[in-house]
Amino acid sequence: MSNTLQSVDRALRILLTFENEGQEVGVGEIATLLDVHKSTASRLAATLTAHGLLERVPESERFRLGPQLGRLGMLATRGRDLVEVARRPMAELAAETGETVTLTVRHGDQMATVAQVDARYVVGVQNWLGRRTPLHCTSDGKVLLAFGEAQLDDSSLVALTERTITSRKVLERQLAEIRANGWASAIGEVEDGLNGAAAPVLDASGNCRGALSVSGPSYRLGPEDLPRLAELCRAAAAKIGVYLVWSSNGAGETMPKREEQQR
Repeated sequence: MSNTLQSVDRALRILLTFENEGQEVGVGEIATLLDVHKSTASRLAATLTAHGLLERVPESERFRLGPQLGRLGMLATRGRDLVEVARRPMAELAAETGETVTLTVRHGDQMATVAQVDARYVVGVQNWLGRRTPLHCTSDGKVLLAFGEAQLDDSSLVALTERTITSRKVLERQLAEIRANGWASAIGEVEDGLNGAAAPVLDASGNCRGALSVSGPSYRLGPEDLPRLAELCRAAAAKIGVYLVWSSNGAGETMPKREEQQR
């Protein structure tokens, strides 16, 4: 324990003492647990409450777990579960197309790649795993914009190539088409010579949990190839959606459902 901060250690011990749904603890119990004075226990509980990690039970001096812990718990499990159930459909899609397959989720006003299966070819797409990319210039980013609730201001529409969409009106028209068609494409918009197609991963409630894409160099994937790849993406994304229903933690949401979403 020599490398720990005593106050942080005490706060975590308070949180870890909760084991049952609806459990409540009082300041006296916290003081006994930590072997500290009640005034110290009260200050620790107040600090955790201020950050939403605990909350005071109405009309009581007792405490229960706060809403921020639920949010953090979902963040800790949902991405991991999504990647786990996506592995087999992604591998099958990569084997069928021979190209790079990626799974992305929204990260604020950007997207983050959480899983990737590489192309079978020597020349393929770089490793995007863990990287954050603008939403408006990739097929998977457009999917997240079209089927999620991500919002971009005009300053976010930065040109990365000559083909990047920088007009909000043009982007909005394309997003409407994406919602109608159920898939998106990008032709040299994030990087010259890189094309891709993507489809949304929807859970049982119709919430967009992520985007599944196939991408490759333009000399292998021309614009005429993208509709076919998009349909393969849609089929694989549908499999992932079914697996999410079976997953014990599949109810977690990456992005809320758009009321106007067209499926």
